[in-house]
Amino acid sequence: MAVNEANLDDITAMAAVARGEPEGLSRLYDRYHRLVFTLCLRILKDRGEAEDVLIEVFQELWERSARFDATRGSPLSYLSTLARSRAIDRLRSRGGKIRAASLDIEHAGQQAQSTGATPGESADLGEQCQRVTAALRALDPEYRQAVELSFYDGLSHSEIAAKLDKPLGTVKTYIRQGLIRLRDRLQSRTADAVSGANSSDE
Repeated sequence: MAVNEANLDDITAMAAVARGEPEGLSRLYDRYHRLVFTLCLRILKDRGEAEDVLIEVFQELWERSARFDATRGSPLSYLSTLARSRAIDRLRSRGGKIRAASLDIEHAGQQAQSTGATPGESADLGEQCQRVTAALRALDPEYRQAVELSFYDGLSHSEIAAKLDKPLGTVKTYIRQGLIRLRDRLQSRTADAVSGANSSDE
């Protein structure tokens, strides 16, 4: 399945979740539970806790589906952000330390395959991971570093400012602008994929 088709299918599933239709949640769970579990496991280093957070993530997706905004990102990016946030919350609650590069997006697809994803699922996840990695690499170095320290390492803005020896306001600007540019690049790539698919169908 092409990336654009998968994204459109995910949005349809999210709309079904918002209407209270369990089939939508089931579709998203079947497609992404291995990736969500992998992200949680890379942070928590404990399968039992990763499984607990996996359940929490999809339960929150079901109960608070209105929080998803398709104009701000794909269902996959929303789930990834939610998984990261809940896993970091769990880690901090037990006094754990967040390991550097705990969310290595480039290897997430490979990790998901090792947990039992089908070849089709792994291909979809691999394509999505490659798009995120390429978009990150295209950012200006200062934006990319700030975003990676925030998203990958889970550092607060103050911790990033201290690490980079930059004013707090500058760090906040780097992260905000980096995320905006990252979002724009990902949306542009999705639009190009949709346009290309439409052209090939004509």
